[in-house]
Amino acid sequence: MYEDLKERFAEIPPTITFPFGEKVVDARVQPPWEIPGKVMIKAAITGALFDREQNPHQPYTPDEIVREAIECVEAGACSIHIHVRDENGFPSGSREMTLEVVSALRERFGNGVHIDGECLLGASFNEILQPAYEDYYEAAAVNTTATFMGDTLFCIPKPTVIATAEVLKKTGHKPQIAVYNQGDVDNAKRWLIDSGIVEPPLEWAIIPGVPGCAPMWEPLSMCETLVTFVRRIMEADPSGNPFIWVASGGRASIYLTALSILLGLHVRVGKEDTIWRYPHRNEKIEKNADVVRDAVALAGLLGREPMTASEYRKEVGLEERLT
Repeated sequence: MYEDLKERFAEIPPTITFPFGEKVVDARVQPPWEIPGKVMIKAAITGALFDREQNPHQPYTPDEIVREAIECVEAGACSIHIHVRDENGFPSGSREMTLEVVSALRERFGNGVHIDGECLLGASFNEILQPAYEDYYEAAAVNTTATFMGDTLFCIPKPTVIATAEVLKKTGHKPQIAVYNQGDVDNAKRWLIDSGIVEPPLEWAIIPGVPGCAPMWEPLSMCETLVTFVRRIMEADPSGNPFIWVASGGRASIYLTALSILLGLHVRVGKEDTIWRYPHRNEKIEKNADVVRDAVALAGLLGREPMTASEYRKEVGLEERLT
């Protein structure tokens, strides 16, 4: 049978194997990758971007925000990011509602949850920074950006960036360097790092994927964009080992969470950053705790486990809070 093939290939050289040792391959020569065993999982409950017309499950009231935040902590999140809304769902600078949410979480969890939030809304700079002056949060973003988020211009002038970082630092709160496009990394380096206003350990927040932010149109652009972002941050951060978390923005959603965990980064999930459960389906996120549980499961599959709030504070150089 197949005599014609045997004759045709009779002179083809055989496979060459010539072992020089006792084993064909010794996999033990490959050292383990340097990936943190713990992953910080932060839940951003409602944010300022998406309304109930886009996602009918978006929480608006303080009670709704608190309820979902509690569910997220119980699902494995060690940190909650706070925004509040008015009765129409529009972003609100109400410090009364903010304090209501924060107080409820601190009463329930004490040091068991890290809390950060917005320092963006108010009629004056001091009003905007009231959460820092009044110690509502442990940390807040310093946004080194001028960008269109969708069709809305979001611009933080250089003096405001610098003053925000100084107020947060001097009031004992962590400035989180938030970058939306790669030029923001350069702004942070020039304005905050090279000037010595912020010092290691630095905490970086990458906010990509939302319309107007760093593009993530499909899986390849998602991977390329995130890897390039991380390389630029590593070049800018003098420690050489920056603490970076990634918001799972826009369509990238849970896929971006998976990629971030795989790369050894940390993650923020929730209805502030996306309305979508999956990039390739139109299913909306119903509960923030659902995507927290997804992140916990992904971390477990990739050999990492969720950080505690205390571990998170230690990583970014924050003192433990008093209960």
